[in-house]
Amino acid sequence: MWAVFKKEWLDNFRTLSGWIFLAVTLFFTGWYFRYYGLERGMPYLSYILNAVLFIFIFTLPLLTMRSFAEEKKHHTDRLIFTAPVPAWKIVIGKYLAAVCVFAPVFLMFLAYPLILGIYGDVPPAENLLAVASFFFFGLAAIAVGILISALTENQIVAAVLSFFVLLLSTMISSISSMISSEGNIVTRSLAVFDLSAPFDRSLYGTFCWPDFVYYLSVAGLALFFTDYILTARRFHLRTFGILGAFESILKAGLLLFVVIGLNLFVHVLPPQVQNIDLTYNGIHSLTDPGREVLSALDQGVQIFVLAAEDEADETIAYTLKRMQEETGYLKVDYIDPVQHPEFYLSYTDTEPVPNSLIVCCGSRVRVVDYYECFQLRYDYAYDVTSGSYIATDYTVSGYDGEGRIIAAIRYVVSDHVPKIYCVNGHDEYEPEEELKSRILNANYELEGINLLLHDEIPEDGDALLLLAPFEDLNEDDLGKIQRFLDKGKGAVCVTACTEGEEPENYHALLRSYGVEVLPGVVTEEDPAFYNSSGEFLLPEIVKTEYTASVYSEDRTRFIYMPFSRGLRVQETPDVTSQTFLRTGEEAYIQTDTLREEGPFSLGIFSVRYLAKGESRMAVFATDYFLYQDINRAVNGSNYELFMKVLGEVSETAENTDIPVKGYAYDPILVGNGVRGFFSVLFIGVIPAALLFSGIGIWYYRRKN
Repeated sequence: MWAVFKKEWLDNFRTLSGWIFLAVTLFFTGWYFRYYGLERGMPYLSYILNAVLFIFIFTLPLLTMRSFAEEKKHHTDRLIFTAPVPAWKIVIGKYLAAVCVFAPVFLMFLAYPLILGIYGDVPPAENLLAVASFFFFGLAAIAVGILISALTENQIVAAVLSFFVLLLSTMISSISSMISSEGNIVTRSLAVFDLSAPFDRSLYGTFCWPDFVYYLSVAGLALFFTDYILTARRFHLRTFGILGAFESILKAGLLLFVVIGLNLFVHVLPPQVQNIDLTYNGIHSLTDPGREVLSALDQGVQIFVLAAEDEADETIAYTLKRMQEETGYLKVDYIDPVQHPEFYLSYTDTEPVPNSLIVCCGSRVRVVDYYECFQLRYDYAYDVTSGSYIATDYTVSGYDGEGRIIAAIRYVVSDHVPKIYCVNGHDEYEPEEELKSRILNANYELEGINLLLHDEIPEDGDALLLLAPFEDLNEDDLGKIQRFLDKGKGAVCVTACTEGEEPENYHALLRSYGVEVLPGVVTEEDPAFYNSSGEFLLPEIVKTEYTASVYSEDRTRFIYMPFSRGLRVQETPDVTSQTFLRTGEEAYIQTDTLREEGPFSLGIFSVRYLAKGESRMAVFATDYFLYQDINRAVNGSNYELFMKVLGEVSETAENTDIPVKGYAYDPILVGNGVRGFFSVLFIGVIPAALLFSGIGIWYYRRKN
């Protein structure tokens, strides 16, 4: 076997086939690496591997076409038939030789993330999974190519047939969708021959045992039937005998039984054993709060996905599968909107976009819009004509599917959904999409309210958001807010850093809850309590029930509060106040007229006792605390604290908060010089060196 391996491996490089395979494959992989990795800064190899798959299918037959076809053409296959070794050893030797020629491509794939890792962060587990899946696809494809080579004596025919079969195997899903969008026995049978589906699934970051077992099964069966063909040629029926033929058929049947049984066995394993989520943000796993909601279900919930099952969004489909594993009360059905265009009318008047979800339980229904399951980050440019900024492009910055679906499930099984009114009309901070998602995913209903348009704040509200009004409340607005709070409602208030007139009425409202807002901006002198400059505060977190999740004794987690106002607790009758964020001892506020020495409060939680019940208010010292970029700088701690405080204020602390799973990688930034160097190396130097080496060796052997 090893002698065959050595001969075949050397023959690939004594002729042009091996050199052309390497040169062409590495040229295109280098091109895609330049485009996706070096230019666009994407740290995921999945983009490169997915793009190069067709090129690989085109070049792979160069490796396998001569394996047995050339032997048959030149009648050297008789040496195989008379060799004192079993045919299977010859097959394995040729197969391993082709795999070893393919190996440099595999090694180059491993080099790409190492290069990108020099200039930024890359997800190692996801990249390694993508490369491993591509390698296993290559193992199966090479075995298929060798089998086809054993069926013909013409190398060109072997190459064309191999290309056609491999190409057809990657088109199975498209062919199946044309046969039946809902699936039937024909499409399920065709799926057995779909070589690209397991590879495509691995690009989403989930390690799936059945997929790798499938590739090994395809490779094993192809090599077995290659051995069977050679053995049949070696022994004619008259010498092989009826018993020998029967024995070979029995072996083939036994192997098929073992392979099918093994694949069926791995498919019936528990899903958590079959699939291992390797994504850095756990995008294909459920969070603990999500599992708690599902495990607590005691009534049936129906989810309709408005898409054919084979056309549904892969990420959402994974999430729904994980949810069904957690509870038996969840049923998921896929509805093809092409075949059932009016299905949605039974649940909503507005037609949802494809891949949206309809969640229902009894008479309660909530539609989860497909686009709401993903967080988008827009790029803006100033438009001179309109005099405003317009969106020019967008990127998907996060996945919010689990949070939106869990919120919808809680909505349809709940008798009451807490409602939060966000006051506007005074130039307040407008919650950004990420914060809105956190609020909605915690099963709150969020609604803006302009006090000018209402005589009173509706009683169905559980709490108010007063987010840094730059314009002061008028007396009428102040009265509406106070009357709302006097009913035992709560509020989360944020102060604004402004150089204009102080909002006296707004500050008077805060004073009624024992919170005094000091003039000026807090500056820290203790480096332990600021980042880069004294105004970018990293306050001390006081351990309370609602700060427990962000508190750490060794300060490994932080709250980020740039440009904060200083807060002080005032002694007020019937009010109890507690500081939960505070500065260091060396903090101060410097204004034109005075210097105020710290420490200062930056977060205060107050309870005002009423004749019947109590009203709660939390005050944060800066609106910058709520900005998405500021929150991301401390890995989401700001929003986590905000949601805990909101739960305490609205007295709905049990509401589940599921954060957005952000695609929070930073693009790889590579300088023009480095980009040019690697582009020339991978697109020009390496492929050209391989090609000219092959031509030189071929010419030398031909001449001599």
